[in-house]
Amino acid sequence: MAYNNYYQPYYQPLYQQPMRPAEQSQPQIQNGGLVPVPSEQVARNYPVANGLSVTFKDENAPYVYTKTMGFSQLDRPIFEKYRLVKEEATEGQTEPVENKGDNSTIDGLKSEIEAIKADMSKAWKEINSLKEGMEV
Repeated sequence: MAYNNYYQPYYQPLYQQPMRPAEQSQPQIQNGGLVPVPSEQVARNYPVANGLSVTFKDENAPYVYTKTMGFSQLDRPIFEKYRLVKEEATEGQTEPVENKGDNSTIDGLKSEIEAIKADMSKAWKEINSLKEGMEV
């Protein structure tokens, strides 16, 4: 009897290869889009599904709201309110810097700088005279 001719449909090893742990990634909140609303109260009452964040544009006030729901039904919604501010911007130009100090402050700083320069000049003259006295 020849055992070499015995057919085995598939080979199952006696040991199992260790399995890699599945990568556990945090689920991400999805963007639910932009919804125009007539008031903040409508935005607060707007139903948002779990795992979504919806942005609302108030049609009657300069505000934008976001309402975000967590992944659990037990999570409370997070409601945020943002005020819209229009900024004028032209291409290639920067906005002027406001001068928040008055001229007396600037004049005071200039006079202090001049006094420091005078003191340094006097100190250098003394140092140079001391050097000349040591060379003798």
